Amino acid sequence: MKEFEPAKPGFWDRIGIGLSGICAIHCLLVPVFVALIPLWSAFEEFHEYTHLIFFLAISPAVYLSLRRRHESSKVTFLLISGLSIIFIAWLLNHQLGEYGEAGVTLIGSVLLIWGHWLNYKSKSA
Repeated sequence: MKEFEPAKPGFWDRIGIGLSGICAIHCLLVPVFVALIPLWSAFEEFHEYTHLIFFLAISPAVYLSLRRRHESSKVTFLLISGLSIIFIAWLLNHQLGEYGEAGVTLIGSVLLIWGHWLNYKSKSA
């Protein structure tokens, strides 16, 4: 049986950029929602797992992007670092606090977007 491989090069990098962007937008909007929604405590338990959900969603895109040949160890460093930082933000969410967690996750998202972008550009050039 032939293994599924997307037709266009950079498919997983585009998926990774999209998921990382959604993660970054989530982190930017959560403080706004906390300030505006008086019933936020009802959603707090759900929010506690969003970083884990993003980590689990982004991990396959990182793996499949790295599995394809790339020319730079910088890409590997950015993707692994970004994914690790998002996991650490989830793991240490109570110690970091709400704004610390959002800031750390934004750093991870930016690293992921940058790594996927460099990887995508190296494949399309």
